[in-house]
Amino acid sequence: MSINQLVYISQAVRKMSPADLSDIQDKAKTNNAPLDVTGSLFYNGGWFLQVLEGPESTLDQLYRKIEHDPRHKNSRILYNEPAKFRTFPRWSMSMTNLNDRQADKYDELVEVLEAAQSNRRIGAVSPAVALLKLFAS
Repeated sequence: MSINQLVYISQAVRKMSPADLSDIQDKAKTNNAPLDVTGSLFYNGGWFLQVLEGPESTLDQLYRKIEHDPRHKNSRILYNEPAKFRTFPRWSMSMTNLNDRQADKYDELVEVLEAAQSNRRIGAVSPAVALLKLFAS
């Protein structure tokens, strides 16, 4: 089965508490597992950056649903391409809250989020590609 990787960024409509983020992660895990969707969600300073991996048609439907979630706004796709392998194969959805500054690869992840917010490249690549490379290594 072929898979795609979809990366999007959006802005939270309000500050998310650790309990809010835990709730988002729990629901995503429950919903994504039966859809064969894996990925990771990153939160920092009121911004979400999410990687979704799975069948292309499933990701298209899931993203349309995500776009209408009232907890965020200004959602835009940064990357939606076929992939040879999953970057996050073990997680139906992992969550990294960068606000607590305890995350592994913290500085690199903050740079990716900031670059995505302003449509800036990191070196010669898009923020989405930089994010995927960060976890592929």
